[in-house]
Amino acid sequence: MTTGVKIRRNRFKTGAVATAFILLAGCVANRPIHFAAVPDEESIEYADPFHWVLRPEAGADSKGVDLFYVYPTVVADPDNPLMSWTDADVREKTERIARQQTGLFAGFANVYAPYVRQLEFHRIWAAIQDEPFDVETIRPGINDVRAAFRWFRANRGTDRPFLLLGHSQGAMDLFQMMKEDFDDPGIASNLVAAYLIGTAIRPGDLEGAPHLKLAAGETDTGVIVTYNTEAPGAGETPFTGPGTRGINPLNWRTDGEPASRSLHLGAVFFDGEGRVARDEPGFCGAVLHEDRGALVVDLADAEDYGAPELMGEGVLHMNDLYFFYRNLEHNARRRVAVFRAKQESQGR
Repeated sequence: MTTGVKIRRNRFKTGAVATAFILLAGCVANRPIHFAAVPDEESIEYADPFHWVLRPEAGADSKGVDLFYVYPTVVADPDNPLMSWTDADVREKTERIARQQTGLFAGFANVYAPYVRQLEFHRIWAAIQDEPFDVETIRPGINDVRAAFRWFRANRGTDRPFLLLGHSQGAMDLFQMMKEDFDDPGIASNLVAAYLIGTAIRPGDLEGAPHLKLAAGETDTGVIVTYNTEAPGAGETPFTGPGTRGINPLNWRTDGEPASRSLHLGAVFFDGEGRVARDEPGFCGAVLHEDRGALVVDLADAEDYGAPELMGEGVLHMNDLYFFYRNLEHNARRRVAVFRAKQESQGR
């Protein structure tokens, strides 16, 4: 559960890595993981700006659509089960990752990104090995996301269109909030789309939640966009497997129709300071593996972009967003335009 881009040093030397956990494999080693009890803490008061990674400044120009974003796992701490954001280094790292990932949509959407009490890396990695996944292991983070989202709706206006974006554990938090809360038409009717990337969504996860719809094409609205990136021949991982759902962000198909590099608008990679260091159109082709739900990339040097070893051979989880950065940006703009046209036709 990590954000980062591993790039060969002999190929790209202007910056090391935009990373949260490039060294996690060494941290985890082979020792057993013991779950600590999740502390029963009071709810976070999101009226306090200290509890927000990113939030528009008072008086900032409104862009007409809002983005509510939840970051991936940022902290690895065997001694403490939940993320704390009192440490300046943690706050700096989280903000850097948030700005990189929300840069997808920040050009046309107001960005809201709360701090949440996610499970630290060792525990979330242990938890997602179980099938079925016990959602209660991430309940503190879900509750924080819910509390922050309620503040978000109350303070930005309940009738404004919004996007959701989450990667990895952030996507898990958002998915569960949607499952539990978005059967309310007053909320769901203003959702343009939820980009929940880097989490496995299977048919069983959708049971009892008919209000959740997965994207079936390029411009449907009120839907969940999801996929998990792999190299050809990747081994088993918790992110994919039989029944896992997904969509190809190059051709916006849910079947196995390959998409060529000609459809690729740009992969974006960052240096260690969070600056764009490389913006590469035509970076890769991709095909959705219909049985396993994996988005398999056509990339000759895919091994140079892999996740820490413990995540499995061929897993490109860290680059789920970065590989398809410009395609996701273009797609969100299109969905917003379609959503606004629907609003106008309905006199909203």
